[in-house]
Amino acid sequence: MLKSLELSFFVGLISTLFGGFFAFFLTKTNLPFRNFFKLLFLAPLFLSPYILTLSWVDFFVYFEHGKEFIYSFWGVVFILSLVFTPLSMLVISSGLSNINSKLEEAGLMMTTYPKVLLKIIFPMVKPAIFSSFILVFVLALSEFSVPSFLSVKVLTTEIFTQFSAFYNYDLALANSMVLVAIAVVLLLAERFYLANSSFLSIGTKSHQSKVIELDKARYWFFLFHLLYLFVAIFIPLIVLIIQTFDGGIDSFFQAITLLIPNIINSLLYAIFGAFTLLFFGSIFAYISIREEVKSMDMLLLIIFAVPSTVLGIGLIKFFNTSSLDFIYGSFWIIVIAYLGKFIFISHKLLSNAISQIPKSLEESAQMMGANFFIRMRKIILPLIADKIFIVFLIGFIFCLGELGATILVYPAGSAVMGIKLYTIMANASQTLISAMSLVILLVTVLAIALLALFYRVFKNTTNGLTCKKIRFEKKDTH
Repeated sequence: MLKSLELSFFVGLISTLFGGFFAFFLTKTNLPFRNFFKLLFLAPLFLSPYILTLSWVDFFVYFEHGKEFIYSFWGVVFILSLVFTPLSMLVISSGLSNINSKLEEAGLMMTTYPKVLLKIIFPMVKPAIFSSFILVFVLALSEFSVPSFLSVKVLTTEIFTQFSAFYNYDLALANSMVLVAIAVVLLLAERFYLANSSFLSIGTKSHQSKVIELDKARYWFFLFHLLYLFVAIFIPLIVLIIQTFDGGIDSFFQAITLLIPNIINSLLYAIFGAFTLLFFGSIFAYISIREEVKSMDMLLLIIFAVPSTVLGIGLIKFFNTSSLDFIYGSFWIIVIAYLGKFIFISHKLLSNAISQIPKSLEESAQMMGANFFIRMRKIILPLIADKIFIVFLIGFIFCLGELGATILVYPAGSAVMGIKLYTIMANASQTLISAMSLVILLVTVLAIALLALFYRVFKNTTNGLTCKKIRFEKKDTH
């Protein structure tokens, strides 16, 4: 437990420091190619942590003592900090974007910008900074795949070992309660900001944030951002490619052969999971925003705090009965695991989208006799169509990379790509493991690209049909 707390503390601290640094320069300054950096910096957040782990293992084994570092406590801290820094950047960027530029301009009339930063900006974003630390702390505390791959014993790996290897259910459940208690206490302490924050907002801000001119120094900061991007994304990718094709192309084709039976399962489960998240997330979001049921945010936040391995054990204990075997023995148990793990994220995204729609639009339609379903179909859904696709895409990515709960609950014959990689890595060569990781990465990128292309074609087709309908109605009226 102490090692878990120590690891989570350092990951939260490092991620918040770097995330705050990048959030400031990408939100408040005229850094070149800011939008480019904002997009690429999010890549580690949408890649499976175990793929980044295996990439860095390949990198460090090239050095004489590199293996000792990566298979250690600090190796886990290093990788998880790279994974969660984009999340800290999102949280703190939201806080910085919500600062009214008039406050900064008033301060600059009396003093220098460093003092404005210290006396005005920092106090206003302090809740976002603290929330970033708490959120990353809880996520690092519940992370299973990275410590498991690197053989670092923490609470999540101990729970999994006691439950699946030694069948010591009582000890596994006792450890689970300790882990849940720590996570829930931390989130309850921050409930007033985190449950109601818009750190996952995908809408626009109501006012313009002040942009600071960096002059010649911006090129040095640009190089630093580029260097971090190279370390966080390009080095793991390059090493993965080199390690895969080091002995020829045979390992790559062997990896494809091994993963083909699991690719279809992974994609189908991720699609079903994304649709389920979208459906329930929209219902909870509408209830939370329009019906003003604020307890919904807190309830889903507590569910979000439950670690993956603990969630998996809970699902097994509940669904492993004769009356519920039709769920426990099917892929729906995996979809339910996705729902429990990511429903808070889907709910927050859709809540922020619905909150930007004036309630008066629905009230006007209701006065004309439109029921709930008509209002949803004619008003809400068309106005948040882009946000709906983003929520679906994010849910798809997260479901595709989930491992902690899935590895516990998946039925026979329903293994996904991550589970296949996890089970084979103990007896396979490093080249084959790297090749399998590269194949999983390529499948993920290709699936995201196809979904984005499909949505773009669908949107253009829908817009074209709408324009034709409007022209026809105008001609008919004339």
